[in-house]
Amino acid sequence: MAINKNPDVVQGILDSYHIASDYQARGSVYFTPLANPSYVLKPLRIGAIRSYLTGALLNHKKLSGIVPHLIKPESGGYYRWKHGNRYLLTEIIQGRVADYTCTKDLKVAVATMAIFHRICREIILSEPQRWDILRFNPLCQWRKCLREMEICRDRAIRSQKDFFSRQYIQMWHAFYDMAFHVLQEFPNQSFPAQETICYHDWAFHNVIIRREQAFLIDFDDMIIDHSIHDRVNLISRYLRLYHWSPGALLKMLWLFDRFYNWKKGELKLLRLYLTFPYEYWMLGRQYYIEKQPWSRRYFQDQWQRKIGYHCERLKILDIINTME
Repeated sequence: MAINKNPDVVQGILDSYHIASDYQARGSVYFTPLANPSYVLKPLRIGAIRSYLTGALLNHKKLSGIVPHLIKPESGGYYRWKHGNRYLLTEIIQGRVADYTCTKDLKVAVATMAIFHRICREIILSEPQRWDILRFNPLCQWRKCLREMEICRDRAIRSQKDFFSRQYIQMWHAFYDMAFHVLQEFPNQSFPAQETICYHDWAFHNVIIRREQAFLIDFDDMIIDHSIHDRVNLISRYLRLYHWSPGALLKMLWLFDRFYNWKKGELKLLRLYLTFPYEYWMLGRQYYIEKQPWSRRYFQDQWQRKIGYHCERLKILDIINTME
């Protein structure tokens, strides 16, 4: 969906909220730094139902200390519709982005995740059908990923003069085998008691720290799945920071044990989710299917950061396997 970047449209939306203030564009959102309080206007690219659910989540009273305060338009809905686009207005969280190299910030993120999951579990249990569109099926999704990896392999074979393609092919069998064995080992039964809304994007810039409290600011990627999905999302980001070192793993396991304790069988799920080669699949998809116009250097940097420590990652998986 194309987002309207006409200044008059953006100003008109802010005027409809009675916000008489200049705004600044930053990336894909608009800020009103001179207003008091300050606001952020976000164009939504996620469709009508997911936009509605995002608004419903932000408007939930129990999450008021974790998510930004939603400003409703005069219509009483959750977002403003203008020229074929949806715009969500929230107050800006005054704080700083999280620093995952700082243990204090990491503790706050883990503790906030535990609270967020508990509240969201109550939310979806109260109206399960309302939230059903967000449900993530790991087996179905991962089978789709395997099919796309096969497509990427075929395209890489036809492009072997390309350095990215040569290294992609070189690692393809190893990662395909990892994905295949995850599908064979993954439990067929669901885990309704552990299902919750997973934030699904614990990148440091999405977590705002204010007075030792973490706020989550972007819900475009939220899904419903076992809570382990979110824990793996944060753990894998931390492990990449430290090149998949055993010390980093033990630190994360300890932090979760202290602030969001593990239940029986969850370490096995942790290993399986960590084993699936999500980064390899995604990078190949971006290169061969989406044909993203990024530079060769960018793709190479992404490869080194997300895929380059394959042997270290295998050792981490072996360590978790001994703990199950």
